[in-house]
Amino acid sequence: MPPRRRLRLPSLRLLRGLALAAGAFLLAFVITQWWDFTVPALGRGGYQAVFLANGQTYFGRYYDRIGAYAKIEDVYYLQQTQGADPNAAPDTRLVRRGSELHAPENRMLVPKSAILFVEDLKDSSPIARFMHEDKK
Repeated sequence: MPPRRRLRLPSLRLLRGLALAAGAFLLAFVITQWWDFTVPALGRGGYQAVFLANGQTYFGRYYDRIGAYAKIEDVYYLQQTQGADPNAAPDTRLVRRGSELHAPENRMLVPKSAILFVEDLKDSSPIARFMHEDKK
C-alpha cells in the first residue's frame, strides 16, 4: 500500500500575510472614503467666486480636488426676482444653499469641466462680508 499523503494546512506565515494584506486593503478603503483628497491652497482668500459655463456663479470656499470634481463649501448664489413693476430692475439677493425645497447640504461637487474660472474675494467684498456675518 502506498504511503498516505498528509494534507498540508496553509502555513501560519501565509495566513498572517493574507490577514495583513486584507487589513491594509481595508485601511486604504476607509482612508479613501474619509479623506476628501483636496489639494492645499496656500495664500488664497477666505471665499471664492466660482463661475460656471452655464452662467451660474457660486460663492463659498473652493477646494480643488484630485479627480474630475472640485468642491465648494458654505455655498451661496445670487437669486433675482422680478418685482411688480416690469420696468424696474429685478431684486437680487444672496441665498445660502440648503434652504431650497429639496434641502441639500451646504456643500457641492462641481465637474471641473463646467468651471470657467475661480476668483478670490477680498475680505472687503460685500458678498464676503455678508457670508462671514451670516456664518456667525
